[in-house]
Amino acid sequence: MDDIDLAAERTDMLNAAAIQAVLERAESAPSTGICRACNETIEEERLRANPYAKHCRDCADEAEARAQMTRRCGPR
Repeated sequence: MDDIDLAAERTDMLNAAAIQAVLERAESAPSTGICRACNETIEEERLRANPYAKHCRDCADEAEARAQMTRRCGPR
C-alpha cells in the first residue's frame, strides 16, 4: 500500500467512527436536567438548545477551558 491508500483507509475509518458516534447519540436518552459534575439543575435555555446536555453552563465552560489547556500544553 502506498501513502494515498493508507490515508484513504484512515479517512474511511474516521468517517465510520463519526457516523457511529452520531447514531449512538441519537439513540441515547435526553438529558436528565441535572449536571453530572455539580448536581445542580441545567438551565432551561441550555436544554432547549441541546436536549442531550450533560453539564450546566458553568461546568461545561470549565471542561472546555481544561480541554483547551490540554490541547495547548499537553496532558498533565
